[in-house]
Amino acid sequence: MKFLVLTSLFFVSFAYSQLPTVSLGKIERIENFKSKYVSDRNIDIWLPSDYSKDKKYTVVYMHDGQMLFDATQTWNKQEWKVDEIFSELIKNKEIEDCMVVGIWNIPDKRLIEYFPQTIFQNLDESTQKTLKEKYNINKTESDEYLKFIVEELKPYIDSQYSIKKDKDNTIILGSSMGALISMYAISEYPEVFGGAGCMSTAWLTFIEPKYEIPLATFNYLRDKLPSSLNHKLYFDYGTSEADENYELTQNFVDLMIIKKGFQKDINFMSYIKGGGKHTEKDWSERLDIPLKFLIGRKQNQQASVGKIDKYENFNSKYVTDRNVEVWLPENYSKNKKYAVLYMHDGQMLFDSATTWNKQAWDVDDTAQRLMNEKKVRDFIVVGIWNGGQTRHIDYFPQKPYESLTESQKEYVQDKLNETGRIKGDFMPNSDNYLKFLVQELKPFIDKKYSVKIDKENTFIMGSSMGGLISMYAITQYPEVFGGAGCLSTHWTGIFDVENNPIPNAFYTYLDENIDKINNSKIYFDYGNKTLDELYPPLQKEVDEIMQKHNFTSKNWITKFFKGDDHSENSWKNRLHIPLEFLLK
Repeated sequence: MKFLVLTSLFFVSFAYSQLPTVSLGKIERIENFKSKYVSDRNIDIWLPSDYSKDKKYTVVYMHDGQMLFDATQTWNKQEWKVDEIFSELIKNKEIEDCMVVGIWNIPDKRLIEYFPQTIFQNLDESTQKTLKEKYNINKTESDEYLKFIVEELKPYIDSQYSIKKDKDNTIILGSSMGALISMYAISEYPEVFGGAGCMSTAWLTFIEPKYEIPLATFNYLRDKLPSSLNHKLYFDYGTSEADENYELTQNFVDLMIIKKGFQKDINFMSYIKGGGKHTEKDWSERLDIPLKFLIGRKQNQQASVGKIDKYENFNSKYVTDRNVEVWLPENYSKNKKYAVLYMHDGQMLFDSATTWNKQAWDVDDTAQRLMNEKKVRDFIVVGIWNGGQTRHIDYFPQKPYESLTESQKEYVQDKLNETGRIKGDFMPNSDNYLKFLVQELKPFIDKKYSVKIDKENTFIMGSSMGGLISMYAITQYPEVFGGAGCLSTHWTGIFDVENNPIPNAFYTYLDENIDKINNSKIYFDYGNKTLDELYPPLQKEVDEIMQKHNFTSKNWITKFFKGDDHSENSWKNRLHIPLEFLLK
């Protein structure tokens, strides 16, 4: 049995040149895809039967590409049945519309390319010697393999196919050593991959007796695991796999992942398959589980009161296309005019069953109750989905950032890179985001719905970074927005306070621009738990600026909520306060 596992680990191969036969969809092959980083190899691209350039698709990158589609062409006469499984899940609307990029391995380089380089370099000399003597591994090329995927293959796929290019729609998945390199990929490139599927991960506990390879892996994950925000991780193993230490190793990995802020069955899943073995047949039998978890079809938010109109992929020349959801109260009528509240992070507003953390603002419930009680004027809500990967650059106020020195900008950029929010250069796009709101979205809403279009009836609201962009929106467009709600405003801009130049840049910006809105309303609040614990001294500085400019309780309120944390549940519980202040 152990021989079979080693064969699977190190020699999944056979260079068949014939195009695999698929039952559903179609295969397009790139023969010997050229690379400056790794050996040329075949790429098999599976497209669903109804693939159309008029639609955008999620992309799943899978290793060991020659094992995915056609058992008649594989070394062990087994396959993943990728075409059948993906097609069935897409047909049943259980996963997003997607395509698969199958990356062939190179037989004599599979272990070299799939063994994470940083982990290998942290092994002691004796373990490296063992790997060299037993398996002819004296170096690894996984960093080059990932560069090939990220810098060469993905740009090609992005340019040739109709796909969603953002990380939230870019998944990497594999088994055994392919699982190990998938884990490494999302850790090294968290801005590229939003999810990783790691099936029967080759923790390699049986290769050497000192357990050093898993230990080096644990240390790597401790330092490099991607942020739990906007990433999903899936791991599994079968109870009949040859590595008897699977359970112990995976349990330790699970604990580490949860310690890093991942929540089980929300953005992290660890599955145990009773009787599961280390074979393609076994992986195919449970492939639906990681797919449903990683790219499960996002259900439409359902309003518990009123109704939601959804506009998918609202087109913009200023920002990436995104969904927009418009909530209409009970008995909405074209015979009357409504105020409009624009809210950021639209996918988090109405229905906790559809959100990544199973929390929501429940805006529909609170808004309808306040209208029924005559505590606010009649209004509709325009929920603007964030752009996922672009959220931070869309919501970060641009002009305060541009006022920083070059060294301060480098500091901010380095901190955002450290936390995985970006990789590489950072430049806010919030001026364009506001143009999207004011020049594209608002005219659409004004024309489509029976609304009052004046500033006195146009409001904007958000939390965290959404609080920042709401503050920025009302000061940049005081003629458009008559009020702004800024909950748990993320005055730090990043996730550190010490030596952080950003708060002072925001204070200066407010001091210079706040008089533009002295005839409007602005609401701030904050808690003191989790991320909100950073905010009390920062909000105090903002409050002093408001007082300096003679704002009073008629047009400005700041509220402190002791014990509240940085979550939709907290914002939901106090939403009625800014709504009554702004819309009474």
